[in-house]
Amino acid sequence: MNDLLTLLETWHQDEAYQRIVDHLEELSGTQALDYTLTCLLARAYNNLAQGRDEERLGRAVELLLSVEEEGRDDPLWHYRLGYAYFYLDQEEKALPCFERAAQLDPEDEDAPGFVQECKKYIAARECQPEMYVQEDWDAVEAHMERYFGHCDNVFHEIMSPDIHVDIYIMPPTPERNYYVLSTFGMGAHRMNVPAELADQKLERAELIVTLPPDWKISEPGEQWYWPIRWLKILARLPINEDSWLGWGHTISNPDDAPFAPNTKLCSVILTEPKAFDPEAVCCPLPGGDEVNFYQMIPLYFEEAQFKLSHDAETLLSRFPRELLEVVDPERPNVCSDRPPKSYAVPMEEIKHLYDGEGPQGCIATDRIAVDGALVGYCYRETPEAGDKDWDSGWRFFAGDEDGAYMSDPDRSAVYALNTVCNYDPEIIPLLDSEPGTAWQRGDDGVFRPELYGGSDS
Repeated sequence: MNDLLTLLETWHQDEAYQRIVDHLEELSGTQALDYTLTCLLARAYNNLAQGRDEERLGRAVELLLSVEEEGRDDPLWHYRLGYAYFYLDQEEKALPCFERAAQLDPEDEDAPGFVQECKKYIAARECQPEMYVQEDWDAVEAHMERYFGHCDNVFHEIMSPDIHVDIYIMPPTPERNYYVLSTFGMGAHRMNVPAELADQKLERAELIVTLPPDWKISEPGEQWYWPIRWLKILARLPINEDSWLGWGHTISNPDDAPFAPNTKLCSVILTEPKAFDPEAVCCPLPGGDEVNFYQMIPLYFEEAQFKLSHDAETLLSRFPRELLEVVDPERPNVCSDRPPKSYAVPMEEIKHLYDGEGPQGCIATDRIAVDGALVGYCYRETPEAGDKDWDSGWRFFAGDEDGAYMSDPDRSAVYALNTVCNYDPEIIPLLDSEPGTAWQRGDDGVFRPELYGGSDS
């Protein structure tokens, strides 16, 4: 028995969950599984489901309930059952499971988080999400059918706390040999567009992404799911940030981490739909509003940095047209001619050190990120209106950069605050400072407030 448990744990560590399922299901055909093996089989089904496979999650529930009496005082039994219920969108059943798991094991760091998520989703069901009125719904659907293709499948959103966002899937055709995936419902919300753009009818938007014909749309695994995940993330970003999205906006994955193990793409830029009729860009609504369609183009880290130090047009001019038409996780990097930087803390070694509210972008010099120098001076300014979605306003320097150094835009870059915290964790207590403040590190290593000298407006 001990040998079997050791083997199962080895497979678990190797993420060989299907081997666990195959072995234990075969074993159950010849003998009854005991409590421990039943729970391990349920765990493997939960892991295989990856939060999206109802059949496997249902099997996990079935297995765990078969040993309910033995599991009453086992925090892992309650946690695993709660996990399956949660991803089956049965939060009312999941909540008491996670609460009991947290009670039985006060050191469990995950169960309390699930408790809060369950409560949030349960409360959200009582809300009425923003949705298109029927006339607008029909107009947007007809626009998508005309310009992007016939939708033969929809990833329906089960729980909608604010807006109801489905993902419409237009399969490849002989004339258009790629998938088109589009949000449907994002445009029901009027975004908070800057006052100077109020007359341009930019308040409503939907997003599309184009994927190769061999993309496994319905397969589990982040290597296939990340474009859908990012459509959903971006659809709600204007609500979460009380802001807006439009042409040329870039958004990066936290800490510039790749979207999936099979790619180094880590950011996106929004453009007009590149391979479609010009009329596809805008859908007029019966009441006079317009819904603008933007295409999500994934970027490499160097490309996102280039855009931030130049502009969207300059970056997009580097792309051959075919690279803008369909996502290729292994496409060439159009900014590969920029000298690569060797970071003092490699990206793959970045740890999670900081959770902050609001935009998480900041600017740091290469003296910190490349040379590994500690932060010697920092200040927080009020971001420009067009940067408020990503920019926290923080600027970090070693303190010995001269004018010539700072005049070279390639010697600074945009990072997540958490990334800079990995270079110098002692900045973490400063990060709640309001815009218009500055800090200088003394010879004793202690940060003290300085007279603000940034460009706050």
